[in-house]
Amino acid sequence: MKQTKQRFILLALTALLVFFAGCKGESPTAPPPVTGTSGGTGSGSGTPPPVGASLTLTASTTAPFTSSTSTLTATVTQNNAPVPNGTAVEFVTATPSANFTDTPDNPTTIIRTTTAGVAKVTVTSSVAGAVVVTATVNNVTKSITLNFQDPVFPPPPPSTAPTISSVNPATGLPTGNQSVVITGTNFRAPVRVLFDPGSGQAAKEAFSTSVTPTSITVITPAFDLGVSQQLVVSITVIVEAGAPTEQRVTKAAAFTYTAPVLTPVFRALSPTSGPIDGGTRVTITGDAFEAPLQVFFGSAQAQVLSVTFHSIDVMSPTARDTNPNGSGVVTGPVDIKIVNVNSGKSVVAPGAFRYVNKAQITAITPDQGPFTGGTRFTIDGTGFVAPTTVYLDGIAASVIKVTATEITGISNGIAVTSCADATGPIVVTNVDNGDSATAPTPWIFRVFKPVIVSVSPSQVLAGGNASIRVANAVGFPRITVGTFGVSITSQTDNGDGTTTFVIQVPSNLPLTTQTCSVAGTTAQQPTPFDVTYTSLATTCTDTLKNGLTVAPAAVPILTLSPGAFSPFSAVITPASVGPPPVPVSVKPSATQTVNIVNTGSAPLNVTSISASGAGCARFSIVPLIPPSPTITLNQCDSQPVVVQYNGTTVAGTDQCAITINTSAGSRTLSLVGTSQ
Repeated sequence: MKQTKQRFILLALTALLVFFAGCKGESPTAPPPVTGTSGGTGSGSGTPPPVGASLTLTASTTAPFTSSTSTLTATVTQNNAPVPNGTAVEFVTATPSANFTDTPDNPTTIIRTTTAGVAKVTVTSSVAGAVVVTATVNNVTKSITLNFQDPVFPPPPPSTAPTISSVNPATGLPTGNQSVVITGTNFRAPVRVLFDPGSGQAAKEAFSTSVTPTSITVITPAFDLGVSQQLVVSITVIVEAGAPTEQRVTKAAAFTYTAPVLTPVFRALSPTSGPIDGGTRVTITGDAFEAPLQVFFGSAQAQVLSVTFHSIDVMSPTARDTNPNGSGVVTGPVDIKIVNVNSGKSVVAPGAFRYVNKAQITAITPDQGPFTGGTRFTIDGTGFVAPTTVYLDGIAASVIKVTATEITGISNGIAVTSCADATGPIVVTNVDNGDSATAPTPWIFRVFKPVIVSVSPSQVLAGGNASIRVANAVGFPRITVGTFGVSITSQTDNGDGTTTFVIQVPSNLPLTTQTCSVAGTTAQQPTPFDVTYTSLATTCTDTLKNGLTVAPAAVPILTLSPGAFSPFSAVITPASVGPPPVPVSVKPSATQTVNIVNTGSAPLNVTSISASGAGCARFSIVPLIPPSPTITLNQCDSQPVVVQYNGTTVAGTDQCAITINTSAGSRTLSLVGTSQ
């Protein structure tokens, strides 16, 4: 209807232009040629569109990148010749993300005029996907699909800069001459390795004994420690030394020189408490730690995990082992003793570590909640010591309150990858001592399953709107009708756990057809389609089988079968002298029939069938309207147009044009007859 109205306005404005041209004393013929392809959107300027023109639509590219453009070229001809300059061509796109860059006023509809039979527009889209553009010249329409796609950028080249990941060993004597392996990446000979103490002291170069891309082995240089017990140095690695491509990397505090005789110094440990079953990883910080060394919790020796000059990592023994009597469980503080074995020097930290009862979880209420989080829960048990952490299926919860026997918290949301509940353990950890406990039952993150409650109305016209009511609609929605994704024009939370989505049904859905009585013609019929809702956040989906019936637009469609008349031929019989004498005669051609068929769902009115041309007198055409009355055709009804060429007794060719005018447009058929 919109296109018909625009064409009507276009023809009216064109008539006014012709009228004013006549008032100025100019020729009342067609407007002068229009140069270029520009024209205002929605304007009626230019030459009136021809009827039955040939239209082709091409694109500079059918696969442009998003936010780039593609130029569409409409070529309009009639009788194999370009239409007059200034002929109007309407371009329309119904894709919401697309627009024509030629005008800001109506970015989805634009009218261009032709020059040498050509009109152009430029299309862009900010979203990847298909964009359909339709060009219309009077009753002729062509469409083209552009597939916009996001550009793909190649990954950046890998870095060639060297890195240092570890130095082993990381301590040594001040006399140097110790083999050290530097591990890292992108090591390339020749290399230089510098040991830099900083603080105004000069760096010294180590002797490199081997180089691979991932490791360098060096002999440490010597440093004079004087009265100091230690010297911490940075290590700098220079690769491709002396070349224009030279690169370097420095690892701060990478190596420590220590005196051969050290007295350990205790400063702190973390955590300061742990469960009576032991197994707590404890870090002791201080100075002058030298491997090998021993660490005692009370009378029990701890397992030493790692040693550096300033720190020791150990695993606490069980509280029972710390009792010097060898029986009973010890709770409360115990002394920490550190012994440098080589020097025999030691240090004691009185009551530095405290043994506490082991944490246990007896119950959690509730033990499940939605995957979006926000569920308040209570954990009952014993041995809880603030601060604590709570993990539900590996996801940290927000802890609100902690007592020795109860923890209150709120679950946080998770990212789901499938339409399935997520289940995992409930773990509580005392941060200070590392003691942890696991609940006897797991936590369940529930994923909502959507349900299509209703579709209304149950039948719509192609291109119309329908409302889809969905329960548990969580996350970004996607709705399909059949296999076609549809545009969601609005969504409303109904306040009862359901959401109503208003969709626009695609106008190009493949509807079922019925075969008309005229061979080769079909008519679209109302067709049921499945309606599917998908949550892109959860991937959950629900389908309502045959939930929406889509009917074709209630318009008539003019179809001709066949689409044209073949050439006619009449046979001339020459005269003979007899006896008896026979005059010259001509045998008419065989009759041909073209059927006017209504393949639309609304009645088609055939208002006139007329003939024009000098040769029409030698053709028999039935019916001609007028004098016949208007013919109304319902869906699949047909009206035959029967033509016979009568010919002449003189060899020659006659031409005639039949014009069929209907409520769905006009068609012109050419008749060519030859007498021979």
